[in-house]
Amino acid sequence: MFAPIQRETTFRPCLLLAHSDPPYTNVASRYFRQCGWDVRRVESSDEARMLAWEVEPTVVVLETGLWDESGWLTCDKLTREHPGLKVILVGVNPTQRDRRFADFVGAAGLVNRRDGVASLVDAVSSAALRAVG
Repeated sequence: MFAPIQRETTFRPCLLLAHSDPPYTNVASRYFRQCGWDVRRVESSDEARMLAWEVEPTVVVLETGLWDESGWLTCDKLTREHPGLKVILVGVNPTQRDRRFADFVGAAGLVNRRDGVASLVDAVSSAALRAVG
């Protein structure tokens, strides 16, 4: 008799990335893929919300100024639709008021786009640890 084939299943975190700046998303995508993440890039908040149901991402990254709907509103919708989902917002020069609003809409973090992808990496890593911990 043949023994059943054992397939090794490895957890691969999924990052859903909704940001309009191609150089920023290219660098972020490349970095996270090299770290073993499944990265899904989308161009709109509608796509992000739809794909969140399909792939159940570990972390979602949203630009605050998406073209079809603000990242703020999308974050609020996502965190209500998927309790426990970690959402990181990316804005330009966020203020203390922006940080309070990020807390209000349920964001796990708010990073400054001008700090580069390194800032995003730190925020996503921290959020992912909280998601699985």
